[in-house]
Amino acid sequence: MRKNRLRELIGAGQPTLGTHLLSSWPTVVELVGHTGLYDYIEFSAEYAPFDLHELDNLGRALELVNLAGMIKVEQTQWTHQAMRAIGSGFQSVLFAD
Repeated sequence: MRKNRLRELIGAGQPTLGTHLLSSWPTVVELVGHTGLYDYIEFSAEYAPFDLHELDNLGRALELVNLAGMIKVEQTQWTHQAMRAIGSGFQSVLFAD
């Protein structure tokens, strides 16, 4: 299991910097990761169009560039989307209210 970079930074009392992503295109994750500026990406699933297979590609891209991934799921799909995102490699889930 890979380390959760976001959790490690928070646990060490260090600041973190992340960005929101509204695209399910994994190349965007890779571009953000290669900048070296961010610790995590939050995929705002409540506002972005995506299918469940795209979560797999996003998860692989996050791992490739060593970024922590957080997904923000909409209220009506909490359980299904959260479990699918965790299975895809996202390390954090943010539940919209």
